[in-house]
Amino acid sequence: MKFILKKFAKYTYTTFFLIIFFSSKIVYSEVVTMPESLTTDTTDFVLLSSSGVTPSISGYSGTLLVSATASSGNIKITSTSNTDIANGYCGYTADSNSAPAQCTGSSLTEIGFRGTQANINNALATLSFKGDGSTGTTITVSVTPAGNNYNSVNGHYYKLVTSRSNVNWADAKTAAEADTYEGLSGYLVTITSEAENNFLKAKISSNTWIGASDNSTYISTSYSAGEPTEGTWQWVSGPENGKTFFCQVAIGSKANAASDECSVATGYSYNNWKNNEPNDHNNSTVGQEDCAHLYGSDGQWNDLPCASGHNVKAYIIEYGGTAGETATVSGLTTLSINSTESDDYNVFDDAELVGIVEGQSENAKKFIYSSTNSVLERMEWYRTTKKNDNIKFQDIGIDIDITNKDTYPYAKLLDAYLLKGDVNKEQKLSNKNIEKFINELPLSKYLKNEFGMVPRKWKVWSSGYLKKGKIKLKSGKVNQEFDSDALTLGMDKIIRKNTLFGIAIRLEDQDTDVGQLGTQIKSDSKSATIYSSWHNNKSTFIDGLVGYGYIENDLTRIEQANTSNKLTGNRGVKQYFTSIKFNKIRDKNNFTSLLFGRVDYGLSKLKSFSESGNTQALKFEEQNLKNKSVSIGTLTKYKKKIKKGYFLPYGRVEFFENLTSDSEAKASHVSDPNTTYYYTVKEDYSNSLKLELGFDLNLIDSWYLSTSIRRLIKNNKDYENEFAIKAGKPF
Repeated sequence: MKFILKKFAKYTYTTFFLIIFFSSKIVYSEVVTMPESLTTDTTDFVLLSSSGVTPSISGYSGTLLVSATASSGNIKITSTSNTDIANGYCGYTADSNSAPAQCTGSSLTEIGFRGTQANINNALATLSFKGDGSTGTTITVSVTPAGNNYNSVNGHYYKLVTSRSNVNWADAKTAAEADTYEGLSGYLVTITSEAENNFLKAKISSNTWIGASDNSTYISTSYSAGEPTEGTWQWVSGPENGKTFFCQVAIGSKANAASDECSVATGYSYNNWKNNEPNDHNNSTVGQEDCAHLYGSDGQWNDLPCASGHNVKAYIIEYGGTAGETATVSGLTTLSINSTESDDYNVFDDAELVGIVEGQSENAKKFIYSSTNSVLERMEWYRTTKKNDNIKFQDIGIDIDITNKDTYPYAKLLDAYLLKGDVNKEQKLSNKNIEKFINELPLSKYLKNEFGMVPRKWKVWSSGYLKKGKIKLKSGKVNQEFDSDALTLGMDKIIRKNTLFGIAIRLEDQDTDVGQLGTQIKSDSKSATIYSSWHNNKSTFIDGLVGYGYIENDLTRIEQANTSNKLTGNRGVKQYFTSIKFNKIRDKNNFTSLLFGRVDYGLSKLKSFSESGNTQALKFEEQNLKNKSVSIGTLTKYKKKIKKGYFLPYGRVEFFENLTSDSEAKASHVSDPNTTYYYTVKEDYSNSLKLELGFDLNLIDSWYLSTSIRRLIKNNKDYENEFAIKAGKPF
């Protein structure tokens, strides 16, 4: 028997535990889905669903009351099928099982209707807004069981209780305070503003008790002189309990004035008494009207005896405002609307938009700078090694199969320029092929046709580049992080005494993350550069170059106000650039010191393009960026001989004076091309300091390896960090 009882107890305990466990896991899934923002021309009604998110509700059952309120402008629904009229909304004074056709009107700031979840969703899909030129409009939508009302002004809930017979005020107060709704304590309604009174006036059709009295049984004031409290009207229910809102003045000989000590509580002066009320009398009896009610006809206030028998058949329960209480009801959401017709609206208030505009500018500048640097570093390498020799291809020790272009970047170039995309030819890279490759380059053909220059026997070099960096902005803008890889392939020769002349082609891919929401810039860049280096003695050099580039930007923009809204586009950028560098080099023992000055200029022409997406999609006009800078700096290298070449650690310090002028970005909504918005892309700094540490590794077989860490410090306290790995080889 003991065994059976023990088993039964264990089974009962386990069952009880499982019930408690699983009941604690219940998830109440009532949800209202609403867009977070809508940016469009709202001079006429526009569907909220045009934002890309259709208003809807889920997880509800039974008959529901849905209300929507706009803080400015007007709202409406255009479909009312299978929904019912709700008392107090759209001009209706009682519930009815008829479609609320008046909710389709064009001058409503609040609408409400009843129905099942499915029928409500059909109506919410047609919820529309018309602006009045204001910005920051808030639309509040709530869902409650039918019979309850939500006030978006104060966040409180209300329930109208009606009876066929007269209701005693004290009974109404007791019943209200015994009621709860979704975790909120009820109380006989207190009315502290005109907005709240207007909200309630639309919901009642008969005389209705409210929680106000001047009866000493209910109010909390006692006077030092022992005077009666008659005429001191207080809210005697809910969180406003004990707040005096009105000091009654005697009307003729039939009413007692409040004590001289009566004073209205700060912030509680609102009242809506009917003319000559409260008068505190019932026919000839003075001092008998101690409780307040609303007239069902106009929502004004009157005092009546608290007992029944005075034609008051309703009262209102209010929920909310009690300290420490939070409603557990779901179904409340807001929608901020930026009306494009407003005078102070500007699309460039969006930080993600500003970030992607400035990111394109920064990427254009970086590509010019990297194209320039790869060529200048070639000339620097030439002076460091003091030679310009070719190496036989068989000495490279690598076979390049051009049918597998992912294995080596040279194969991509060879196929693109030599084989014209025919990947069926299986060949190996050789001296003969590379010379043919060079002669087939478009730039080589141009030089041959225009100037008779044949690049035969020229020296060919390459440089690969991996870079990762971050631009940290302290001026309230979004930061940028970027990864890039690049390949530069060039050829040069001594064309006359002391003069090196060459051409180079650069391919670069860069991915830039703007901010933290998913805004991105993916850049595919190409450039061609003609360069020359001249020296009149062993220590003085002048390097110069001119180039042309093209960038293809794939853009993804996330709208800051509505992070679910993704807009895409493709934008081309033409570039023209030049650079002149003056060098003074000095060798002493194993140290090489270089003093230099540099002048750079670049022009980037960003083509016009349109984003794809919803009504927030923008069309951008052509934009010109002119990058100008001058710099001076020093580079110090230590040359240490190793077994197979030289190890050269170095440090570089360079001071830049930024002379770039402002550039203006212009955009308009695709849906509203007549309104143009402007943003000035400013260089927020006038000068910067570049600090760089790294090392070069020049091997005997002429492989060139380098790594560096760079920090660019701007005088506005923004900065860039960059880590780079480079590899190159002449052949």
